[in-house]
Parts: sequence; C-alpha cells; structure tokens
Amino acid sequence: MTKHSVKTVLAAALVTLAGSAAFADSNYIKPGYAQNTKTGVTLDLVRSDSAGVIYAYNARDGVEGKVLGSVPVKAGVNKDVRIDFRTPALNDVLTVLYTGDTTTPAASAEVNEN
Repeated sequence: MTKHSVKTVLAAALVTLAGSAAFADSNYIKPGYAQNTKTGVTLDLVRSDSAGVIYAYNARDGVEGKVLGSVPVKAGVNKDVRIDFRTPALNDVLTVLYTGDTTTPAASAEVNEN
C-alpha cells in the first residue's frame, strides 16, 4: 500500500467514526417499512437521549392531526416500539418523540400505510 492510500484509508476511517459519534448523540425514529396503520404501528428503532414519550398522530401531508396513541421510551436505543391505537388511523401516521416536555419534538417520522 502506498503512503497516499494509507492516508486516504485513515482519513475515511476518521470521517466514519466522527459521523457515527454525531449520529449516536442524536434523537431519531426509524419507522421501518410500510405497515397496516389501522390498529397501530411498530417502529424499528427509536434513539432518545433521555426518557420520553412517542405520540402517534393521524397525518395528512406531514401535519399532525388527532392523537391515535402513545408509548413511553427509555433513554438510549429502543427496538421494535409498538404503539397501539385507541382509534383507527385514517391516513398515514406521524410519530413524534418528546423528551423533557411535550411542546418541542425531539424527533419525528412518518409511517406510511401499505
């Protein structure tokens, strides 16, 4: 391996590590694939920097409507988070993570109907 390619590999590794570290500190929701949204949704992965609550809303054009259900999450990584609905969704579902207070969303993701 030449000196130039070793530097390139090391630089790429540093960028990857820096990107992973930045990503690990953020709040996010990974909804997964399209689902049947009539009775609830399952989120593949939720990352939260502190304990919080995820609310599911009827969504139309990415805007939240009526609350369909909610579920608490712990700080850190939460896998296969299921939100059961009290009433059926009419459209796609907007999931919103709140940590600390319920006025400022920490993360959101739309879950699309099949």
